[in-house]
Amino acid sequence: MKVYIVSDLEGVACVFSRREGYINAMEYGTMELVAICEKLLANGVDEILINCFHIMEYHKFPKQVRFFHSEPTHDFFTPCMEEGFDVAMITGMHAMSGGVDKGNWRHTILPPPISRAYSGIEEMRINGNPVGEAGIIAMFSGLHNVPVVFLSGEHYACEEVKKLIPGIETVETKKGLSFYSAVSRHPLAVAEESSEKALKALKLKDVIKPMIIDSPVTIEVTYTFAQKATDAIATIANAKRVDERTISVTYKDLQALKDNFGCMRAPEDEQHQKDLGFSHVTGFMTRTGVEPYFPSPTSQYPGQVDFALTGWGNK
Repeated sequence: MKVYIVSDLEGVACVFSRREGYINAMEYGTMELVAICEKLLANGVDEILINCFHIMEYHKFPKQVRFFHSEPTHDFFTPCMEEGFDVAMITGMHAMSGGVDKGNWRHTILPPPISRAYSGIEEMRINGNPVGEAGIIAMFSGLHNVPVVFLSGEHYACEEVKKLIPGIETVETKKGLSFYSAVSRHPLAVAEESSEKALKALKLKDVIKPMIIDSPVTIEVTYTFAQKATDAIATIANAKRVDERTISVTYKDLQALKDNFGCMRAPEDEQHQKDLGFSHVTGFMTRTGVEPYFPSPTSQYPGQVDFALTGWGNK
């Protein structure tokens, strides 16, 4: 059996803000993932590929585990899934933006805006339904006929995915009280429960069906700053301006949407198209502007700079 794991960090136990610089998140996220991998490999799983949204302590994993990491990449939700996998799992997930107002570190793809050029996604909707990163992963996994059977993360992320995928196994790592506060479980307790429930989730392979989205597919994105909507209109074919901060595009099917979804931390210019092997200039979440990104005067986070350029906040 082959298992595909998408690992995020904002939903990991005992992580509550960027102030920690992802240090604890990397350690505790690794702890949980290692426990899951060891349990799965000892119980019939032959291959595990981890799509790392963030850095992990790779040397601590069983040698059979493979890792995907790349920046930028046009498909950062399900890369290599075309190899063929039986199930997909998600760890360290956070709630989506536009959902509950208590989700700890809630966001969709783009975290809180550091500048107008960076911006942030206030809400994303597909076919009229609000969707976050867990939903996007499940939808894109469905294109490969792979069901998502397990998720660990913040309380509201678990509630979000249970509505989307009835019967999915979940493990709550913490419960948000506000954007930057949460009551967390002990990382070891989370690791232990996640390993047991991930193993249990393997039995859902033929119970939970891959997510199929009706065609055509319409995506609406509301940005925090109007400038980002302007950038998106300029770079996304057939995009329409719904209001000052919202754009909408309709595609013939989900695959077409995925092909035009965009790329993180790089202007999708002609050079990036050539390097990454995709044919469209897109911009749903692409950052547009001069590096480095410093906070705009009206940013609600005036003390922050671009952590991707400053050692991810560890300095």
